[in-house]
Amino acid sequence: MAAGRFREPVTFERLVAGDDGYGNPNSAWADIETAPGVVMMLWADMLEGLGKEAIASGRLESPRTATIRFRQSDDVLAIGEADRIKARGATWDIRGIGAVGRKGAVVEMTCEEVTS
Repeated sequence: MAAGRFREPVTFERLVAGDDGYGNPNSAWADIETAPGVVMMLWADMLEGLGKEAIASGRLESPRTATIRFRQSDDVLAIGEADRIKARGATWDIRGIGAVGRKGAVVEMTCEEVTS
């Protein structure tokens, strides 16, 4: 895949456990950092698709989907389906991850936009 296709800047979030200050456990999404104070940002090839309409709780929903590709790297391999992506002003849940091509030089993530 040509380098020019990887032109979307994306960042990643991970759910981290914490404390609410009163001893009660809670969790929140935090940016994944490559070093303290340095948010991990990678360049990606992103293709948005049409959502699939579904009826949930008596209303029609059509979440947007996207296929996001990255060049394989240690940073990309550290991302899992429990993490999420921030790109194009939206937050995306990662639904699947796989290597593309015979050499696995590209990692593809299928994602669905977070609606709430």
